[in-house]
Amino acid sequence: MMKWMTLGFFLVRALTLSAQDVTFEASVDRTTIGTGDRLQLTFILSNAGMGGGKNLALPDLSNFYVLSGPNQSSSMQIINGSVSSSISYGYVLQPKDSGSFVIGPATIDVDGTKYSSRPITLQAVQGKLTSSPQAGATGGRTPSGVSEEDLFLRATVDRTKVVQGEQINLTYTLYTRVAVQNYAPEKLPALTGFWSEEVEAPKNVPLTTETINGKQYQVGVVRRVALFPTQSGTLEISPMEIKAIVRLQNKRLDPFDSFFRDPFGRSYEHVLKSGAVKINVAPLPGGAPDGFKGAVGQFTMTTAVDNHTVRANEPVTLTITVSGTGNIKLLESPVLELPTDFEQFSPKVIDRISNRGEAVTGSKVFEYLVIPRYPGKKTIKPVRFSYYDLRKKKYETLTSSPIQLDVQPGTSGGSGPSLSGPVREGVQVLSQDIRFIRTQADLVPVGSRFINPIVLGIMAFLPAAGFAGLLLVVRRKSAERRDRAGYRNRRAIGVARQRLKKARQMLGNADNYVPFFAEVARAVWSYLGDKLALDRAEMSIDAVVSRLSGRNVDEEIITALREILEICERARFAPAGAGESDMQRAFDEAGRIIVEIEQQLRGR
Repeated sequence: MMKWMTLGFFLVRALTLSAQDVTFEASVDRTTIGTGDRLQLTFILSNAGMGGGKNLALPDLSNFYVLSGPNQSSSMQIINGSVSSSISYGYVLQPKDSGSFVIGPATIDVDGTKYSSRPITLQAVQGKLTSSPQAGATGGRTPSGVSEEDLFLRATVDRTKVVQGEQINLTYTLYTRVAVQNYAPEKLPALTGFWSEEVEAPKNVPLTTETINGKQYQVGVVRRVALFPTQSGTLEISPMEIKAIVRLQNKRLDPFDSFFRDPFGRSYEHVLKSGAVKINVAPLPGGAPDGFKGAVGQFTMTTAVDNHTVRANEPVTLTITVSGTGNIKLLESPVLELPTDFEQFSPKVIDRISNRGEAVTGSKVFEYLVIPRYPGKKTIKPVRFSYYDLRKKKYETLTSSPIQLDVQPGTSGGSGPSLSGPVREGVQVLSQDIRFIRTQADLVPVGSRFINPIVLGIMAFLPAAGFAGLLLVVRRKSAERRDRAGYRNRRAIGVARQRLKKARQMLGNADNYVPFFAEVARAVWSYLGDKLALDRAEMSIDAVVSRLSGRNVDEEIITALREILEICERARFAPAGAGESDMQRAFDEAGRIIVEIEQQLRGR
């Protein structure tokens, strides 16, 4: 009874397969054999539905001894809810002589349509290459009993040579010849030196059929990621591991009909590991315009204000929208050049990203709140946005039109200054109608001095002292501009502390997991760039390690620096599974590394 219920379950599930494409493929267990070896030839009909196929016509097999066949079997696979079925027709052959042979196409009818397999070329040599018909197929088996040739995970990229900031599409594909019931990520790759954007991680994996080296596989994409290198050099994407639940049938019943074997069989855990991938990242070319902040791709820019006529002390919303294709999430806010009497607040940033297709597209919106304090005709200077155009292979600068504002005098209740006249204070009403005549007064004798000479001397000295102080400030600023590297060096530790202070405020909240690690990474990178006088285009882990090693920084600190950067990148790629303690440890370690580097560089 249980067997028939199970059979009914699989028959019902088979009804869902009619919408999938029917395929008919031929495969062999090897393409080079000896004349004393046996060859397994299999014709596989996939997704033919409950009716299956009819009128199987074999190719010419006169160059072989047919030792067994047809051995027919049926199978069904469910990978994360996606169902596929197949019917196999197996033959055991032995070549009659050495030489090169072609097994021609076989044909089969499915619902009135004829399908043909592809021909297979074989090479037969004299002698015996294997000790048994299955010796070549049983090698390389894993502890679960599944051959590495029957189930594997492959990582591929669409390009291996890019410039810093150029998009790379990373795809993880599962290839299987066994029944995979489910899978889950076991270990995500370390993406040090990349900003990652998840493109696809489907729960239900759509399956296709692909033949590799004469073997037919069910193929499904389990993850797609868009990567943007943030540094130059040779970067490595470490292997990804997934744990798959594999169902293997027990072969204790009819060996020629796997459909009526134990349909569930036994389930095994099987860990798959992709290969590592290396990417060669070239630095961006020199000659970057002022204001370039690492944008790479193709972009357009628009600017707008919500009102061109406003009153003094009333807010105006200035919106800058950058749209296009490229590393949109990494775009930094453009710099505004406002009139001196305008007050500006930090912008609100909105990401509108689309991950469909091969390229990441969308827009980034920066909403600035500005407040004009005085009336008059005001002009906001043109906004500039610079980027590196991948198609033109050069830097481009987008420039908006100037924005004109007509600022009217504020209302009397406004809190800011006004040029309409002096502010009058109301008369203070006391507790009586008529003020009393003072009967005593503080009189000064004739000939005495009204102002103390000491106070008068101080007042005379103040303008000269103020001018001297202003002159010192101007000279200091001028020296800082001339010694930009020295200025960055001196301010490096202070800037890093400010960024770490911002990261500290995010501790204790799991929702801030990704922004926290992004802020920690910015603190470390900004410190290294300022301390080592590296421009943005020169920033890479190789350049940093070279500079630190050249200044005799301990190797232990350099190793710890690599590790904390990898932790930050990994956290941004896989924002799950960590808690407050992990965030606290990363925060403490980043602060320790910065302090250690600062102390060692100052001491040398």
